[in-house]
Amino acid sequence: MPLQDFLIPLENIKFQSKTLIRYAGKKYKVVITDKRFILYAQRGHFLKSDDIISERLDRLNGLEYSEKGLMFREARISIQGTTKMNVHGPISELKPLFHTMESIIKNV
Repeated sequence: MPLQDFLIPLENIKFQSKTLIRYAGKKYKVVITDKRFILYAQRGHFLKSDDIISERLDRLNGLEYSEKGLMFREARISIQGTTKMNVHGPISELKPLFHTMESIIKNV
């Protein structure tokens, strides 16, 4: 199923990652809507299955950004909601993601 099938009525996409982000040892595409933070991936080559992790933005109460590494720099965003999620990926992808999340969370 495409991601659009998992959006609720009147939910608008505000940010969508260009590359894959790592969470819990798996790679996901990040989507931020006006209501939710979504990690989405399709798994399998022949029998496709959807892997989705979703957190409502109004339940988020903490957001942290950090960078590490000398030659191979990587960024991490820690998101505190009902559970703590740590997503990892390239700085060029996670820095705009962090700024987008900050601005959306302020308005929720």
